[in-house]
This record gives sequence, C-alpha cells and structure tokens, in this order.
Amino acid sequence: MKVKFNKRFPIILGILTLGVIFLFNSCSVNENIYLKRDGSGNFHSTVVMKKIFVDYLKNLSEVTGNKEKITDNKVFDIPEIKKSLQQRKGLTLRSISTPKPDTLKIAVDFTNIEETLGSNKDISSTGIISFKEAGKRKELRFHLDKKNFKQLTKAFPALSNPLIESMGPQEDDSTTEADYLDMMKFALGEKGPDAIKASYITVTVKCEGRIISQEGGKVTHPNIVVFKIPLLKMLLLNQPLDYAVTFE
Repeated sequence: MKVKFNKRFPIILGILTLGVIFLFNSCSVNENIYLKRDGSGNFHSTVVMKKIFVDYLKNLSEVTGNKEKITDNKVFDIPEIKKSLQQRKGLTLRSISTPKPDTLKIAVDFTNIEETLGSNKDISSTGIISFKEAGKRKELRFHLDKKNFKQLTKAFPALSNPLIESMGPQEDDSTTEADYLDMMKFALGEKGPDAIKASYITVTVKCEGRIISQEGGKVTHPNIVVFKIPLLKMLLLNQPLDYAVTFE
C-alpha cells in the first residue's frame, strides 16, 4: 500500500480539501493559497510525514499483504498523484517533487476554487467549500463535519484506506479526546498521542484585495490570513470546523 492522494487534490479542495486529505496521511502540512477576485489562483503545498506515521503505514501494508509496500525510501506514489491531479477539471499541475522520501511538494493553478471541487457530484451538495460574491466583496468558506466528511471519502477513493478508517471521524461515534488518544497510544505507541497533538495543518490564504473579515484564523497582513488547524480536531470532528475569509 502506497500513500495515494486525491483524485483528491482538490481539498482541502479542489484546494482546501487537498489539505484535509493530505492531513490524514501526514503530520505536518503547510499550504499557501493565492486567491483572486474571480475565484482563480494558485496553491502550493508541502507535506512532511513524521517517522511514527511512516512506521504505522508500513505496518499496515505488511498486515494487509499489499504488494506495493511502503518503505523509508518510498512513501509517496508520485505517478498516481500526478495522474490524479492532471485529470481534475480546472486544475493545472505546475510541479510535483519529493526532495526527501518523507516530503512531498506540489504546486497547482486553479481556475475557480469552488468549481474545481464542486465539479464532483458527491462534493457539490455538501457545502464543504464555497466561494460567493456580493458586489465587490468575495467570501471563501470551508465547512467540515462528520456528515460531509463521509461524502468526502466517497468522492475521493484515496481516503478509503486503513489509516483513514482507523484514525478518521465516525459519524455516529462520540469518542472523547482522551479516549481517542488512548486508542492512538495503542495503535502508534507511547509517542503517538503527543505526535498527534503536536500536528497541524497550516493554511495561508493571500487574497487579491483587502481582507474585511475572517473566521477561525489570524490576519497577519491586510491581505493575508493564516488558519492553523489542529490534527486532533480533524480526526475527531466532535465539533464542525468552519473557516472563512471575506475580502474586496
């Protein structure tokens, strides 16, 4: 089993989804989005998978007997990721590389951040991502909960793997944070809980214009907002996650 990402790069979607998806196969994700007034822009992502997650994936591949084993020198399935990105409507792959075995870098252009993700019928009706215009004002909004996460996995088969199934949110589950970390200690070892708590996905959105308001992040410049999302919140989804930025 090799790590495969979206037929997915939208997420986190199209573009933001890309982020969400990569999150579950890694431990450190940094995403930079440049969003223009018409909804187009570009996206740069750097994914670094910590050794504890690599080891977990390697063990899973051995247990499942998959012929394509994960090794320290072969973590990301670059040909498959490239193929997936090139097939997605409204996306242009600019570059993809693995400067280190545990690191993946991707750069893409998109014609419309909502349409790129919404072109998939399993996603378009969930409200995961939206880009709205009201006069000069533009709003990008991202919403994720246990119900639409299920739709996300249907839309992107790469999410349906043992790692996601064992670590990801369950719609009818009420597991507490403490109970979840105990389970991860059993699955990942003593360092598992601390590794999860120390893991984030950081999304930096630079807008073509001045930011009027934002939700869930921090404005660091008149046209830049940074969203820092704890991995644990994504894995549990006991509360919906909502992030937004409005600019003009």
